[in-house]
Amino acid sequence: MASEKENADLFRALKWSDIEEWAGSKTISKGKDYQLAGRVKVLKRTPEGGLLAMVRGRREYFTEVSLENGELSSICTCPVGLDCKHGVATVLEYIDTLKQGKEVPVLSEGDPLLIRARSKHEETETFESLKTKSSRPPLREWLEELNKEELINILVEFSGKSLVLGSYLRDRQDLETENIAGITGSIYSELEMLWEEAQEYDPWSYESTPPNFSNVQTRMKILFDKGHYDELVNIGKEIMNRYEDIVEYDQEGEIAMEISGCMSIVFEALSGSTRPAHERMFDAFGLELKDDYEIIGEHTFWEEEFSPEEWKSFAEILKTRLHEIDEGHFPDYSEWDRDFVVGQLAFALQNAGLFEEAVLLCEREAEETGRYVRLVERLLESGQKEKAEEWIYRGIRKTQEEKPGIAKQLRQNLLEMKEKDGDLLFAAALLAEEFFMTPELSSYLNMREAAKKAGVWQKIKEKALKYLEKGETPATQAKNRDETSILPGILPVTGLLDPDSFRDIKPPVFSLLIKIAIEEKAPDEVVRWYEELKKGGEAAKRYAYYIDENKIANAVHEKYPDIALEIWK
Repeated sequence: MASEKENADLFRALKWSDIEEWAGSKTISKGKDYQLAGRVKVLKRTPEGGLLAMVRGRREYFTEVSLENGELSSICTCPVGLDCKHGVATVLEYIDTLKQGKEVPVLSEGDPLLIRARSKHEETETFESLKTKSSRPPLREWLEELNKEELINILVEFSGKSLVLGSYLRDRQDLETENIAGITGSIYSELEMLWEEAQEYDPWSYESTPPNFSNVQTRMKILFDKGHYDELVNIGKEIMNRYEDIVEYDQEGEIAMEISGCMSIVFEALSGSTRPAHERMFDAFGLELKDDYEIIGEHTFWEEEFSPEEWKSFAEILKTRLHEIDEGHFPDYSEWDRDFVVGQLAFALQNAGLFEEAVLLCEREAEETGRYVRLVERLLESGQKEKAEEWIYRGIRKTQEEKPGIAKQLRQNLLEMKEKDGDLLFAAALLAEEFFMTPELSSYLNMREAAKKAGVWQKIKEKALKYLEKGETPATQAKNRDETSILPGILPVTGLLDPDSFRDIKPPVFSLLIKIAIEEKAPDEVVRWYEELKKGGEAAKRYAYYIDENKIANAVHEKYPDIALEIWK
């Protein structure tokens, strides 16, 4: 057997073409998405020199990757089994870990993780047997040769051993006898057991597994296929009501992912139901109102063609609910819950053709609760740009101090308006104000992009760097924000300038000056500010924390190799 170091070297020497030859572009694309999303939760080396990982998909899967004679292969506990996206994600995560200069620990022969993973693999066919073409006849051909009694005996025997098969057959029996209550009652009982399992689940223990909702999903799909849509909606309500009881045990969101599959069926059922549309709308609204943890995935229910009359009926229901909330009849409703009702009401009024009523509702809510963004977006959707701009300025002045997040979003709305209108200088002025209020690399880059489009970048760049280097703030004498530009003679007046909101900096701002120089591929400036930083002694330490010296080395290694080597030592 090759030594661990030799095997490690084999993985290190992998080329992208090796991975492509192994898995193919489609599987690689999916595996890359999994790796970038951080789904590889545990990564270890096996005693034989392979890779072992726990990868989170719809559930927890164990993947083992081998590299023998230059060829990659993987086995996984997922339904695909071999050379799947989870294996690709494992290899990519390993390569990324090596790039970061980290080592992947090696498991011992008796490690619980290794034992658990391989026992999971043994529950399915072995790697070798899956590769070997079976000599057995097709299953259907074999079953057709059995007589009725033999088939019955097989089904009865294994329905007692398999929860899924047993549930499936009993559900089919209940459907044949139109005992729908029997099926739904059984589903509720199974859900009750799953909630109990959820309260015992420990995501940090190798020995603990999350509750498996796949059988519930299968049974819900049977109900859906037979058109029992309203029963499914009621099951969905039960699921959303009960999840809050176990959310504290679902820190990694694994149970939520399981439940999400059930809720997809529920929303399909809402679309299929023959009940009046406004009733189904209210059910969809109620389910989404309960979804504090983003369990419900994407669906198309609200994209369906409902009549204005149905939208109006839905709006009337929401008006009543909003009135009852304000009268104190729903004490459990949070501020967010109430705002969700208002948002849905405005949406319903708009689709009912009652646009003016929707705007009046949003105006009242903006003044009373500070929800200016919703109003502005409604006005922009209807093409009322001038009125939207008036409310933007009004909203910024009202929220700038106590609710800066809303003010920032309103500035973004204004920026998008000006860019769409082609007023590039105004857009550059807004982003310049943002940079001087919050001098960061991201705000610098946004300002640079807008200023280049407006043709004034060099003038603005000079002022920005002086600000970071010497603390020379522009427009410091401004007393009237309505009449002063952030950079007089270069940029126009926005009416939003507030010099008092400029961040207090202590120049030179080494960390940001270095980041800017790296971004602009200016190694001389990188070295200049890095050397100045090192001269600063204790005073410079507050900046050093925010600087990645590896990035400095990478930026200067061609022109200043000695400095790069000193950093890399």
